[in-house]
Amino acid sequence: MMAFALTMSIGYTSVYADTASDKAKIKQVQTQRSSLETKVEMMDSQIEKIMSKIDSNEKNINNTQNNIKQSKINIAKAEDDIKAEQVLFDKRMRVMYMNGTSSYVDILLDSKGIDNFISRLEDVKTIINFDQKIIDDLQTKKEAINLKKVALDKENTKLLSLRVDNKNTLSGLTKQKAAQDVLVAQLNTQEAKYTAQLAADQAAAAKQVALARQAVTDAKNATEARQAAAENQAAAANQYALNQSSGKTPSISPSRGGSGASANALISYASQFLGIPYVWGGTSPSGFDCSGFTQYVFAHFGVDIPRVSEDQQNVGTLVSRENLQPGDLVFFGSPAHHVGIYVGNGNMINAPHTGAVLRIQSLNGDFTYGRRVR
Repeated sequence: MMAFALTMSIGYTSVYADTASDKAKIKQVQTQRSSLETKVEMMDSQIEKIMSKIDSNEKNINNTQNNIKQSKINIAKAEDDIKAEQVLFDKRMRVMYMNGTSSYVDILLDSKGIDNFISRLEDVKTIINFDQKIIDDLQTKKEAINLKKVALDKENTKLLSLRVDNKNTLSGLTKQKAAQDVLVAQLNTQEAKYTAQLAADQAAAAKQVALARQAVTDAKNATEARQAAAENQAAAANQYALNQSSGKTPSISPSRGGSGASANALISYASQFLGIPYVWGGTSPSGFDCSGFTQYVFAHFGVDIPRVSEDQQNVGTLVSRENLQPGDLVFFGSPAHHVGIYVGNGNMINAPHTGAVLRIQSLNGDFTYGRRVR
C-alpha cells in the first residue's frame, strides 16, 4: 500500500509540476507583454507629440514663407517708391532749369529784397527737407523690410531643418513601435500556446487524480475485504470449533459420487478465493459471478448443484435465518437473484456484483432463506 501511495504521489508531482511550469510560463509571457505594451503606449504618446509638432511647424513654415513673399513685395514697392521720388526730384530740377534757374542758389540770388530772400530761403529749406525726408523714410522702410526678410529667411531655414528632424524622429519611432508590435503579437501567440497546454495538463491532472482516487478506493476496499475475510474466517473457525465441541459440525453430502466434506473444509476452501474480481458469467478462479462461485466450491467436494441461483434455490433442504449453519447456501430474492455461502455469525462469503471482489459480508435485508445441501 505504501509503495502504491508513493507511486501515485510521484504521478501527482509530475502532473502538478507540468501545470505549475505552464502557469509560470504564462505569467512570464504576461509580464513581458505588459512591459512591451507600456513601451508601445509611451511610443504612441511620443508619436502623437511629434506629429503635433510637425503640424505646428508646417503652419509656421507656411506663415514664414508667406511673410517672406510679402517682404519681397514690400521691398520691391519701397524701391519703386524711392525711384518715383527720385524721378519727381529730377523732374523738378528740369523744370527749374527750363525756367532759367539752375539751382536753389539761383532762386535765392534772384530774390527781390531781404524779405523775399528770407521767404525764398525758407521755401527752399522746406523743399529740400521734404525731399530728404521722403528719401530717408523710404530708405529706412526699405532697410527695415530687408532686416525683417533676413530674419524670416533664418527662421524659415530653422523651420525647414526642424521639419527634417521631426520627420526623422517620427520615422524612427514608427519603426520602433512596429518592432514592439511584432514582439507583442509573438507573446500573444506564446500565451495562447501555453494556455492551451495548461488546459491540457490540467485535464490530464484531473484524470490522473480521478484514477488515483479510484485506485486508492479500490485498494482500500480490497484491504478491508481481506481484513474482513480474515476476521470472518477466524470467526467461522471459532464457530466450527464450538460446533465440534458440541457435536454439531455439519457435513455436505455429494449428490453424485465423491465423498462428503465438513463445513469447515468447505469454508476454508472457499476463503482462498477472497479478493478475486466479480465477472458476470464467470465460473473459474480468474473471475466468478455469485452462482458460478457456489457451484465451483461445491463441485470441488463432489457436490453437483445447478448453474444459476434461481435453480440452486430448489436443491437441498429449506433453512430459516435462525437455523442457518456454516456451509448452507443463502439466497436473496424470489426468484433468487443472488446466492452466497453462510460462514456463521450472520455473515456469508460471496461474489457480490460487478466492480467488486469476492468477500465476506453480513446478510442484508434482502435475505430470503437458506438451503442445506446434504
